[in-house]
Amino acid sequence: MLDGKTTRLRKLEKTDLPLAHRWVNDRDVVGWARFSPEHMTSLTELEKEFEKELAGEDTERITYIVEEKSTGRPIGWCVLRTWDRKHVGANVGISIGEKDLWGKGYGTDAMRVLLAIAFDHMGWHRAELWTLAENERAIKSFEKCGFRREGVASEAAYYDGRYHDVVYMGLLKQEWDARKAA
Repeated sequence: MLDGKTTRLRKLEKTDLPLAHRWVNDRDVVGWARFSPEHMTSLTELEKEFEKELAGEDTERITYIVEEKSTGRPIGWCVLRTWDRKHVGANVGISIGEKDLWGKGYGTDAMRVLLAIAFDHMGWHRAELWTLAENERAIKSFEKCGFRREGVASEAAYYDGRYHDVVYMGLLKQEWDARKAA
């Protein structure tokens, strides 16, 4: 487990899957990330998706449950995906599944913990992510963590019956280190 100021991250366990299933099937929660109702999934499909990771055999993805530090309540999840070990980069993602906690800083805190894992513990050189351009709350949160906008892909995501622009953001280890030192 790794602690932030208000959150704690721990690796996903099989017992977390029913709660994760509720979150990934809530359009309000995953609408910003999954983009269409076709992505709804059964618990059996979710178990299959995470089977290798839970067995410790997935070398490309680590999923963490975000807990509210003061209560231990699971409130969301975040993920590190590593496709390109040669360039030592990671794609990161986060979602707070408990909507009553949106806008309270839990996502920002959890992302900082995730970045500490990526940069300080795993030695990655770069972290990147993307979100819908109109997801202003997430973009502000990511900027608070040090991410900068690197580009926009026009109409690159389909959600809720229409195409949306996607904002790509990145953060380098040297930028992360400079922010920690400041």
